[in-house]
Amino acid sequence: MMKKMIHIATAYLTFGLFAGLFYHEAAYYTGFTGESILSVVHTHAIALGALVFFVLPLFMRAFPLQKQKTFVPFVATYNVGLLMTLGFMSGRGVVQLFNLPISSFWDHMIGGLAGIGHVILTVGLYLFVRTLLKAIREVED
Repeated sequence: MMKKMIHIATAYLTFGLFAGLFYHEAAYYTGFTGESILSVVHTHAIALGALVFFVLPLFMRAFPLQKQKTFVPFVATYNVGLLMTLGFMSGRGVVQLFNLPISSFWDHMIGGLAGIGHVILTVGLYLFVRTLLKAIREVED
């Protein structure tokens, strides 16, 4: 299971590095000088994806996280939330960067779905804290 977390972390790291490179090159190509959500997609992917899943095996080694009923729901929920967040932030950023015409409806929908992704991510973090506290109690007892 720890190996799986490392693979997930590597995937987020790869995506984050690619997103940063894409933003830099696309901004240079288009002459874009404004603010774009795409500029922070790489930091979201690296910090919330790679960093979390590179540190998670350390917690798994120290505490019996995998034995907790909330561990698998945490991993699933957190990944769904982060993928939604990164996906819709990337979509919004591409629209901004390339100055694509988009209706008000689609613009609000993309922003709303990115927000829902953040909410799901928060639920995932709650499940992680709950999982960690249960595992710590199990070790202390």
